[in-house]
Amino acid sequence: MKRPSLALVAIALLAVVGTDLYGQGQSQNQTTGSARSRAEETLEWWNQIGNKLIAMAKDFPEDKYDFKVQKDERTFAENLIHVAAIDYDLISRASGSHIGPDFGKDKHNPPRDLYKTKADIVKLLEQAVADGATVIKQQGDAGLDKTTPFGWETGRHVVHNSYIWIAAIEHSTEHFGQLVVYYRANNLVPPESRR
Repeated sequence: MKRPSLALVAIALLAVVGTDLYGQGQSQNQTTGSARSRAEETLEWWNQIGNKLIAMAKDFPEDKYDFKVQKDERTFAENLIHVAAIDYDLISRASGSHIGPDFGKDKHNPPRDLYKTKADIVKLLEQAVADGATVIKQQGDAGLDKTTPFGWETGRHVVHNSYIWIAAIEHSTEHFGQLVVYYRANNLVPPESRR
């Protein structure tokens, strides 16, 4: 009688363990909720890189705002002004109307004398990020699906506005990386690396 009892216990244990493992596999394959809207996801990435750049703009010493690693590149300040100018160009394209300041002749590289102080540059960048966020929120997913003629490196073609927002986020991310180099060249630790 002992052998059938042991066999019965072993079978029962295998059934319990197998059921538990099956249940774990099922829960790993199921999502824990519904996805946010595409506009909410785009907004998250827009704000994330924008806030990183704003943190750098506020943190970097003002007496080093005109620093550059090599003579043929933008200064720290010029990089931030350039990012804001590109953001405004792309925000305007996505919105279908002009948004932001008039940057003059070279709309992607406004002269430094338009934004003379650290406070001026921080304010410009904060406003660009806020204005972009407003457009994303107002237009929602339908705005991401609108199309417009666009072309930078890939030539002129029609794209969805989602493509324009991706281009803006990617461009800001490139400059974030460049500004990390400016920090390191000055023996400073970027805010993002301090966390």
